Amino acid sequence: MSHLILVTWPYNLLVAGSHGSFHFERFGPDTEDMFAWLRGIRVEPSRWASKLVNGRSSVEVYDRDRMVAQINERVAEAVEDDWAPEGLEGAVRKELLESSLLEFKDTAFQLLSGFEHGVRYEAKCACGKSVERDSYGAALTWRSLDHSVRALGDEHEVEIRQTAGFDFDDLAEWDVDKVSHHFVYQCHAASWAIGQYDAARKAVTA
Repeated sequence: MSHLILVTWPYNLLVAGSHGSFHFERFGPDTEDMFAWLRGIRVEPSRWASKLVNGRSSVEVYDRDRMVAQINERVAEAVEDDWAPEGLEGAVRKELLESSLLEFKDTAFQLLSGFEHGVRYEAKCACGKSVERDSYGAALTWRSLDHSVRALGDEHEVEIRQTAGFDFDDLAEWDVDKVSHHFVYQCHAASWAIGQYDAARKAVTA
């Protein structure tokens, strides 16, 4: 059986119960009485999470569906902008979307960071000589062994850059988390409990 406890003091609210304990803190002219503040706003767990003493990240969990949506969006952009290498969608489906590694955040990002399709790299020397390779490692090998600054001199500085293909180069910007269902439950429970408290007080004073 679920239980719920609300404890409030100026600018603070503790919501505790079967789905976890969450401490909210918000300093403002309208939040000395946290009950009064919550009565006037909608239940928006994602927004409320920013008021947690432990921070929003304390209630965030990995959302595989968001990860898949980000992958599909990135691929769709490449296709629509006409720079997707041939076979990209099939490769993404087989190597990424069908992989069990997407079930966990750390392994999902590791999987994506290592994904490349149709990628080409150019290693170009300051002397004008250049080669194209199908992997960064191969381009690096040319720079290190076949056209080494150490062997040829400082005027043979080599720069390596990607010239074609698809990879996920913006992973640090991806938001693939959501607030946990326990936190969502407690937010709605807190709003309901305040309503019950108000009704009980009204009945007593009637």
